[in-house]
Amino acid sequence: MNLSSLGRRLAALIETSPTQQIELGVLYDAAVAFDRSLATAPDARSEIRAALDELVAAGVVILPASAGGYDRREQPPLPLWVRRPPRPRRAAQPKPVRVWPAALEAAGRIASRDDELAVLEAVAAFLRDCGEARPSVPVRERSLELFGDEKRLDRLSTTRLFTAGALTLELLRCHQVPIPFVSQWVPGAVDPHGKALLIAENHHTYASLLEVTRQHANHGGPGRHVGYGTGNQFPSAVLSVPLLVPAPQRIVYFGDVDLKGLQIPVAASLKALQAGLPAVVPAIPLYELLFATPHRLPGARVAVDEAAAASEWLCEFAGDACMALVNGQRLPQEAVGYELLLRHQDVLHRI
Repeated sequence: MNLSSLGRRLAALIETSPTQQIELGVLYDAAVAFDRSLATAPDARSEIRAALDELVAAGVVILPASAGGYDRREQPPLPLWVRRPPRPRRAAQPKPVRVWPAALEAAGRIASRDDELAVLEAVAAFLRDCGEARPSVPVRERSLELFGDEKRLDRLSTTRLFTAGALTLELLRCHQVPIPFVSQWVPGAVDPHGKALLIAENHHTYASLLEVTRQHANHGGPGRHVGYGTGNQFPSAVLSVPLLVPAPQRIVYFGDVDLKGLQIPVAASLKALQAGLPAVVPAIPLYELLFATPHRLPGARVAVDEAAAASEWLCEFAGDACMALVNGQRLPQEAVGYELLLRHQDVLHRI
């Protein structure tokens, strides 16, 4: 159907409108901008209505169906708005079926998003290049190789491709690296109980224990590793114990008496045993000194069952620790400081 020049102008406006519904004021302004005479011409209203009727006949617009949708102050009535008909949806193009290697079939059934498919393409290329025969490397090295981003695999490990077990670090021939912790070997006499790694939860206590252990070793005390457990990181850092030379035969821990301070070594001990390392045991002589101090600071009250479970690790001091937690008290390990340790160096013989 042939449109008038005004009809073509309004059709172009409607086609490019960001909204499906266009108000009368917008149409009127566009008509006047196209033909200035319409601003004062007596028949301007009729020309605009005629152009809109052309667009209706051409299927370009839809007019209101009810009488209330029109401006009837003058003749002919003009629609308060026109609406562009819904545009036909393009049929979605079926994605080509991707045949994945056998090792990626499970992941291929899960992946549906473009980002997931891109991950599988990178892994497939790795496997195609004999990646399964490569040595296992730290996870961030493999992540950089595969994705150009050393932290991408850390993020991917929490997504459904990994949590469902469809992708694994083993498949990508990489592994997590335990967080290293600060540790120093203090040479001294042979420890009859076996070489010990003495861990302090907090770094100030670590500094004091290290200095007193050195002095004690200079006077015939046993040689041992003294380490800083880095607080909450110790359950991960304990896995780096095999890197220490000489190899520790015992892992002994001293931390705060509060819920977290007791849960940390319990979690670390479980990780250590799973890795074939010695269990993490409490440095009982140091806890004995701690409970003998008057320092009781306010802490969060802990339910009896939770307090008892966390305190069980402390062996003969489990009851005292449980009572402190239930009563909302905590004992900071800094109470066993440098000066107190100097006065009681004998405890280092008993660790």
